[in-house]
Amino acid sequence: MKIKMLGAAVAVALVVVPAAQAATVETVATGLNNPRGVAIGPDGAVYVANAGKGGKLCQGKGENKFCLGLTSSVVKFANGKKTTIVKGLLSAAGAGGVFATGVHGVSVAPDGRLFGVETSGTPKDIRGAPAWVRKQAGRLFDLTSGRTPVANISLIEWNRNLDKVKGDRNSNPYGVLALADRQIVTDAGANAVLQVQGSKISVLAVLPKNGKGQAVPTSVALGPDGNYYVGELAEGAGKGKARVWKIPAAGGTPEVYATGFTAITGVAFGPDGSLFVTEFATNFRKNNLKGAVVRVAPDGSRTRLGGKQLLAPTGAAVDSTGAVYVSNFSVLPAKTPKKSPFKGAGGTLVKITP
Repeated sequence: MKIKMLGAAVAVALVVVPAAQAATVETVATGLNNPRGVAIGPDGAVYVANAGKGGKLCQGKGENKFCLGLTSSVVKFANGKKTTIVKGLLSAAGAGGVFATGVHGVSVAPDGRLFGVETSGTPKDIRGAPAWVRKQAGRLFDLTSGRTPVANISLIEWNRNLDKVKGDRNSNPYGVLALADRQIVTDAGANAVLQVQGSKISVLAVLPKNGKGQAVPTSVALGPDGNYYVGELAEGAGKGKARVWKIPAAGGTPEVYATGFTAITGVAFGPDGSLFVTEFATNFRKNNLKGAVVRVAPDGSRTRLGGKQLLAPTGAAVDSTGAVYVSNFSVLPAKTPKKSPFKGAGGTLVKITP
């Protein structure tokens, strides 16, 4: 069984963006396993979805080795302490635990309830997997006290092929936004933005292709105007072509809100109305995983944050002071061999103070 991994083809943005601002970049946590989505709770605690490091059920050999396990988790940071609050979630990873898929998105509702979304694949991928994989793949979970399934996100793409891509019913729930009475999920495989109320799933929007490539929505944030803002990876669109979409709260035709980004993996709004956009890398095709966070001010001006300190960053969450939390080294397990290309690096969480 093979769960498709979310790829990326990334490059330098074409729009004119000022040079990196002298922001403070502080590593606040280390030892994370493929950290992805980031969220901040009502009490200021920071949550990070860890996609895990695979497991012991493997296929293939060498660099083609692909392993499944229950090593995905959600970690909480509060008062200077790191606590694993949910573990035992599905994970799939390459050799050495790199480029894992697992719980990608995490979000905290206004009442403090915690939600996460789990990776999936095609119907054939999942139906041919062990039972313990089938029970978790594609699920939206209420993780407040354990692992309570809310809905199987994959079913709507499997049954309807939302993006109408011939022969492609791949589902990859990636981002989640928890509201008081509903959850909004971006399915990167289906190119769709979905709403979950109770266990009912409805379609808010399906994103059109970006050039010849698919949009691949990865992230979602609630805007100051009450609408949803969705970032796309746009791996096949070319340099600087990734877009942020505005989706009406009631659903409907998506509208391009901002463009000129590269490989978006996180979006979040700050207290002043600024939009923060995480770019995964500058040129993935040349193995350059240096990324950035772009601040789009309310007047439209842009500033790049993070300088040379961000490598494959993913996720974004902004606290009440305007500080941005981003997962860094997001495609690495907690530790890598010192003699590997990653030179011992592992997943971290950074705090950027503009």
